[in-house]
Amino acid sequence: MHEPKLTDFATTDPEQACALLAETYCDNRLRVRGSVESYRFEHNRCDLGDVHFDFLHNTLTTEVVVQPLGRVVLLRVLDGEQELDDGMTDRRLVPGDVFVGPHPGREYRTGLHGTRLQITGIDLSLFDGLQDGDVIERLCYEPVSPAKARRWCRTVEYLTALFTEPGVENGPLVLGAAGRLMAAMALDTFTTDAGEDRRCDRRDALPDTVRRGIAFLEANPDLDLGVADIARACRVSVRALQLAFRRHLDTTPMAYLRRVRLDLARADLRAAGPGDGTTVTGVAAKWGFLDGSRFSAQYRAAFGEPPSHTLRHR
Repeated sequence: MHEPKLTDFATTDPEQACALLAETYCDNRLRVRGSVESYRFEHNRCDLGDVHFDFLHNTLTTEVVVQPLGRVVLLRVLDGEQELDDGMTDRRLVPGDVFVGPHPGREYRTGLHGTRLQITGIDLSLFDGLQDGDVIERLCYEPVSPAKARRWCRTVEYLTALFTEPGVENGPLVLGAAGRLMAAMALDTFTTDAGEDRRCDRRDALPDTVRRGIAFLEANPDLDLGVADIARACRVSVRALQLAFRRHLDTTPMAYLRRVRLDLARADLRAAGPGDGTTVTGVAAKWGFLDGSRFSAQYRAAFGEPPSHTLRHR
């Protein structure tokens, strides 16, 4: 993950559109049907490295053959229609549909008919350790339910607004948290439950696992950590780690890490000196809290006062 890179592109030349698509979505073959005199192509991207948020608008009817993307791509049709054939499914999508795009490992064909799309791409590495088994094989390619679609769209719109706000700096903890959030939301929204037996993991849920986990988290709260990183440090599976924390601490590893970071944020607020520039927003971002209002709510729940009160009365 890296600082947001924002790009805006618009053209009335199909060859320029083809070049942009080839650079952005892998090599492709593009053909436009209709009068090119009225052709227009627009593409905006907020690129965070392992995650990108795109807006694409394509007039007329355009047929594209694209090489395998190598990442999970989630789409929302805003206007027009899209046809998509990756050899596994042959779909026609309409406004309001929210769905998994082509299989990450397959060449695909797509037809865009005056289409406006919201596109989210997530690198496969972000799914490591979040779910047992092959995530790609659990993807469901049909449009999701309206309730899931609304939740997904709210998440995408929230993060897009967060990372396209001018002049805002985002540290590695915030960017890492955003990547994990998108991967977790994608799993929750677009995969089916395989229902495997987890009994072997339960044998690993021992107090030693919890002790190793606590020691690792308290020694490394400034690192961009996901649950898979913690499990590797403890030398157990992700499921075993989660079960151990739930059984012995009645919490999750990431919730424990959040509490460690809240304690450190409180220490920073208390240590702030008059006129040294310390702000609640800055401290929240330093410790990986994406949303200032949520940070304030979690802080109040933990310490019985808002963070601004701690800063004022240091």
